[in-house]
Amino acid sequence: MPRNSLRGQVALVTGAGSGIGRGCALGLAAAGATVAVTDLDPDTARRTHELIAEQGGSSAPYALDVAEDGAWEAVLQDVRARFGSVTVLVNNAALKASVAGDGGLLDTSVPVWDRVFAVNLRGPMLGARRVLPDMLEAGTGSIIMMTSTSALRSVAGFATAYSSAKAGMIGLTRMIAATYGTQGVRCNAIAPGVIMVGDDTASQEAFRESSGGLTQRPGRPADIASTTVFLASEAGEYINGQVLVVDGGLTTHMPGLSKAARA
Repeated sequence: MPRNSLRGQVALVTGAGSGIGRGCALGLAAAGATVAVTDLDPDTARRTHELIAEQGGSSAPYALDVAEDGAWEAVLQDVRARFGSVTVLVNNAALKASVAGDGGLLDTSVPVWDRVFAVNLRGPMLGARRVLPDMLEAGTGSIIMMTSTSALRSVAGFATAYSSAKAGMIGLTRMIAATYGTQGVRCNAIAPGVIMVGDDTASQEAFRESSGGLTQRPGRPADIASTTVFLASEAGEYINGQVLVVDGGLTTHMPGLSKAARA
């Protein structure tokens, strides 16, 4: 069996109704995992489930509000009854950086801060707490946190709550790995750069001209999905507590200075 095979594994992906989450769900299913497709919007979760079925994979759709502990319990009870314990958790669901009212610290209200943290950091914490006991009992498991390059590089006056919550995910990742790694649990984070969905050629050309990325195209959900499959599989078994940056080289240099040097 190939080392990147996930045959026999049960994966749960949050925010799997669109974008990166949908890409990860499709990728995990293609690698052989049975996927619990969860999203706040049950219709989009169902559509991802249908796409997995079309490619010959196995999945089930669930509505899940990741900020509610009781919702996690209900979904995981059903997943265990139908497929067995979750062996791969992908904590992807998040409020976007563009959420209304998330600007500089003095421009971000406390309710906006709390709302972003409830989904973007409390949610991943709740998911990890719920799947860890089964993983520890089995002596194996992979938890993957979808953080962001916004946790590593700041944009002045933009998305303070989002960036702070995503940075918190990195700390949570390392604590889980440090605490439970010797018991067979791996916990890693992926920091995507700019990921575009669809075939908007004009937007992609604008990205190429302005982003500073070294790879001359925007990222795609499939780029993150392949990294997710790698970390979830035996191929990534020697990686624990790490942040894998998948951004086309955006954070490896200072774009403004690089352009000036080439001028």
